[in-house]
Amino acid sequence: MIFCTPFTALLLMFIGTMMVPSALSQAITIRDDTGATLHLAAPAKRIVSLAPGATEMLFAAGAGDRVLATVTGSDEPEAAKKVQRIGDANAILFDRLITLQPDMVIVWKDLANELIIDSLVNKLKLNVYYVSARSLDDIPRSVQRLGLLTGTSVVAETAVRSMKSKISLLPKPSASKRRPLNVFFMIWDSPLYTAGSRHVMSDVLRRCSARNLFDDVDFPAPIAVFEDIKKRNPDVILMATPPITARDWRERWTQFPSIRAVANKQVMAYPDARLTRMGPSAIDAVPELCERLNQISR
Repeated sequence: MIFCTPFTALLLMFIGTMMVPSALSQAITIRDDTGATLHLAAPAKRIVSLAPGATEMLFAAGAGDRVLATVTGSDEPEAAKKVQRIGDANAILFDRLITLQPDMVIVWKDLANELIIDSLVNKLKLNVYYVSARSLDDIPRSVQRLGLLTGTSVVAETAVRSMKSKISLLPKPSASKRRPLNVFFMIWDSPLYTAGSRHVMSDVLRRCSARNLFDDVDFPAPIAVFEDIKKRNPDVILMATPPITARDWRERWTQFPSIRAVANKQVMAYPDARLTRMGPSAIDAVPELCERLNQISR
């Protein structure tokens, strides 16, 4: 039997009362980018990110060391390249995911395969946090929320201030009186994915005195058909691929000489992945794209 002196008993009581508030203070209630509420016992420490843009946001928020695994295309910042891959937006290695025992899985709303989300939520019963950015202004807001999720708000707030400062220096969407260029942004060739109104690219093009050809489609990355593109008749076709692949993609467009962009030879490779990833570095990509589009006659 262990006996305690009155002083020892008081000391233990004091330690106990100090520990309880400390433990309780770790519990957090947050909202993700969709407005969904999450109640967590502590900030997320073991994270799997299923979107390149979300991975970049986590690093910006100071939580890069919490990311146990991510998906292909998560190449920003440089440190993200060292994180193990467990698949992509359409196929996940669930056995490896389970082994990692994450306390949070980050998913980009509307870009992830619904079957994957169903497995995460309903079968594996994992905590799922949704990221979504429809404009450049949404990116710092997402980083700020991820800082709350991971308990790294001090670092996140510094990054947020920097991003907001950069955005404030960019052209405003309605700043130019020039006729906007109609731009078809080709994300992939088969199926023919493009950017819709929920994609950051729509906001970026407006700032560049241009218009996303499919900004009336309420989805981040809808599938387009050639006949619809012909009717909309873009001035410019930007192909989100390196020049080597762009040669094959450009060949397909030669079958449609009536399209203004094809007739005027404005079918261009756009290999800069920052805007398709939609992470913080997308902000840095805007001036160069605007300069490129401003050189095209209207």
